[in-house]
Amino acid sequence: MISMRFGLAIASGLLATGAVAQTMPPAPPPGGGMMRLDADHDGVITRAEMIAEAEARFAAMDTNKDGKVTPEERDAAREAMRAQRGGGEGPSGGGGMRAGGDREMTRADALDRAAKRFDRLDANHDGKLDATELAAARPMRGPRGSGDMPPPAPPAQ
Repeated sequence: MISMRFGLAIASGLLATGAVAQTMPPAPPPGGGMMRLDADHDGVITRAEMIAEAEARFAAMDTNKDGKVTPEERDAAREAMRAQRGGGEGPSGGGGMRAGGDREMTRADALDRAAKRFDRLDANHDGKLDATELAAARPMRGPRGSGDMPPPAPPAQ
């Protein structure tokens, strides 16, 4: 009887140890998703890195290679990104390449937007975006995804 209790205690302990030993997913980098722009992995994003990303993103969206991204090409790119991330419904972020409404976007528009965004985020004007500047900029993005959406306002009476 004692050996059976002892065996159960050991088995329970082993099961509990396995549950505790599960590894947690790594924490996201301090800069969030923008650190993917850090091409040389030095921990900062330069203006050139941001412009290069905008250039690559524009080229990927310009499927007919006419130098313009139409609203249809932009929508198709958003849907492809959603599908790559696992699909789902929800607000579209636009990936920073939204020209607005039904207007076409040129390569110059896309690069100008990237440059202006960099200048807005570079709070200390040192030509680099570090983790502190990226973390400070995160609230500027507004609600993202279903978990960050504020509750709906109560109806007016």
